[in-house]
Amino acid sequence: MPDTESSAPLDRVSNHGLPPDPPSAFWGWRMVMAGTVVMIVSSGVGFYGHSVLLDPLRTTHQWSKGAVSLAVTLYFFASGLVQLVVGRQIDRHGPNAVLVIGSVFFGIGMVLLSRIVHLWQLYAVYLIMAVGWCCTGLVPINTLIANWFIRRRGLALGVTMTGLSVGGVIVVPLATWVIRRWGMTTALPMLGIIYVAAVIPMALFVIKARPSHVGQVPDGPSTPTKRTPGRSALSLTAQTREWTRGQAARTSAFWAIVAAFVLALCGQMAFLIHQVSFLTEFLGANGAALAVSLTAVASIFGRLALGTVVDRLNSRLVAMACFFTQGAAILALAYWRHPVILYAGTFVFGLTMGNIIMMQSLIIGECFGMISFGTVFGAVSLFTMTGSAVGPWLAGALFDLTGNYRAVFIIFAVFSLLACAAVWFARPRLVDGEGG
Repeated sequence: MPDTESSAPLDRVSNHGLPPDPPSAFWGWRMVMAGTVVMIVSSGVGFYGHSVLLDPLRTTHQWSKGAVSLAVTLYFFASGLVQLVVGRQIDRHGPNAVLVIGSVFFGIGMVLLSRIVHLWQLYAVYLIMAVGWCCTGLVPINTLIANWFIRRRGLALGVTMTGLSVGGVIVVPLATWVIRRWGMTTALPMLGIIYVAAVIPMALFVIKARPSHVGQVPDGPSTPTKRTPGRSALSLTAQTREWTRGQAARTSAFWAIVAAFVLALCGQMAFLIHQVSFLTEFLGANGAALAVSLTAVASIFGRLALGTVVDRLNSRLVAMACFFTQGAAILALAYWRHPVILYAGTFVFGLTMGNIIMMQSLIIGECFGMISFGTVFGAVSLFTMTGSAVGPWLAGALFDLTGNYRAVFIIFAVFSLLACAAVWFARPRLVDGEGG
């Protein structure tokens, strides 16, 4: 009798053991295109949008910066909880339905946000939006790319994750202009409609969960089936091992990933959410918007540049370099206020910003493979989203206490250095009893 449990992962990759029909072209790059579109709106509205809304919400309702920042904290914390469940469902059923439901939730949340009056309503609406955002963000898209690529996963993720930065380049100026022109009552529903209109067509008509659904295999027909010297964690055998959350959590690699990216993303998210507020004091509103766009452009450049070579590099060393550079940029911004330093610091920060998110996905894929990627990524996100959630609140609270951002920037620079040490222990277990 065949071992159905052990063969199931390979079935999902190789179309039940049958040779795939010769395709006219590898569909994986279509998934990259669709994922990029989703990431543009998901990051532009659901990620960068918080920095645009922070001051308008505060001034319109006369709330403190800490009170508004707490909504963002709840947003990311709730996203982590939802991703814990969503990741497993994506592994089992694919991302399509999750993307559709998530876009609808986020669109409804944006409409409700334009109608709030009381502070508790802000928190309630942000929880609704959190469900929508996590269902249309990194977990479904990164899982999609991990399923379609093995050897070229770094390049595919690098291209797809440019959507994160393009969203900042396009949406931040657009949202700023729309809010100033028509006010939040009109602007927020408009942004919600854009969100839904961009995500649903990709989910319904383009995205296919796995290559086997269209008779293909990861990377196209040349996917290796044996270990590649020096990159054995990316062999088909290692990539198709199934992991439960409990099994993953019993490895040192899991907790090294958690520690490293909790620390790094705590500082990253805090700076991104407070970036406009921080820079406006020294550069003015237009200068701050320009700096945000510069950060996003740098992220695109950095991610594409690294994506072309990262598949040939040690992922842990690359992550360490990103963490160190991020910490140095934040530390510079803590002490120098000259416009040249502010623009240069945000540019350098942008070079690492998207790459840190990309490296989290690459290291998880390297350590735990493609079949259970969503499950493990969702479990890691429960913790890393906590870091992302605490960062903006901590920055807002310390600003209210001290009247400036210097102390919190110094703290986040130290976090980045600690992340360098933690990520070194994120080693894949290649066979039972080996590694973490």
